[in-house]
Amino acid sequence: MKKLHLFILSMAILLSASLVTSAQSGVDKKITKKEKKAAEFEITSALIEGGNFIYRVQSVTPSGGKTRSVTTPYSMKAANGVYEAYLPYFGRAYQADMGGNGGIEFKGEPSDLQITKKEEKFTLTVTFNIAQSNERYDVTLQLGSNGYGTLIITSQRRQTISYYGMAAEPEKE
Repeated sequence: MKKLHLFILSMAILLSASLVTSAQSGVDKKITKKEKKAAEFEITSALIEGGNFIYRVQSVTPSGGKTRSVTTPYSMKAANGVYEAYLPYFGRAYQADMGGNGGIEFKGEPSDLQITKKEEKFTLTVTFNIAQSNERYDVTLQLGSNGYGTLIITSQRRQTISYYGMAAEPEKE
């Protein structure tokens, strides 16, 4: 964890130093933006590949529905190979559990975990499957260089739903 912190700190220092240098030398703004995106992408990649992050939800879009902003702190966390989610659900449920809270909740080790990097487009995609009680979720997290992106959850018992938010380093407890 300390190595990740040091890596992120060193990348931030390098980014700021390269921005100051390029601004002083009059380098084209497109190059500066690309360098900034590349540095952000390296930080985001290290965070996701390290497997210790939190994805905080800002808005929810049910399949065929309107986007809703959320004010309650909903999230998906990854730590030490365990993924945990506490997410709202809006949409059609084909089959619902009795006494459930209606949201999407899971905690456990995912199966078929894959992390795909597209360095030329500065994007990351995390996919996995996870089962919880009588439910199996197919999860796809697509992130841009700055950590913002979309979390898409598909289930056989509910309509697909997507969440927009940002991946970040988890707070220390």
